[in-house]
Amino acid sequence: MTDDTSILIQVDKTVVRITGLSVKGLNIKQLEKAVASRLDSVVRIIGVTGSSIEMDVYGMDETDILTQKDGLIKALAIADGIMVSDVTHLASVEKIKTVHIDDVPPPDPGGCRGERWMLIP
Repeated sequence: MTDDTSILIQVDKTVVRITGLSVKGLNIKQLEKAVASRLDSVVRIIGVTGSSIEMDVYGMDETDILTQKDGLIKALAIADGIMVSDVTHLASVEKIKTVHIDDVPPPDPGGCRGERWMLIP
């Protein structure tokens, strides 16, 4: 018996990191909804510290997000648990790379698994 199963994964996302915040008692679902509404896109919060938030934004390019940065920061400002300040800014906006499975280097048995991704051009 042969297995004819194929898996296709297509991820079109941009990772956005916002710093210069004061975060305490954050309602993540409320924030995702506010930002998604502002950007008209799907948004998932992937990291929160006391002074920054990192999120995945699906289906938008870096330039589209950067042109809407003021609206994005305003959406953050209305979320419960976030205080924005004069130093609040988009610290990074980076589109995730598309990589063919054959181009993923094998893991180095003695090295860090994550570092192999840094070898992809």
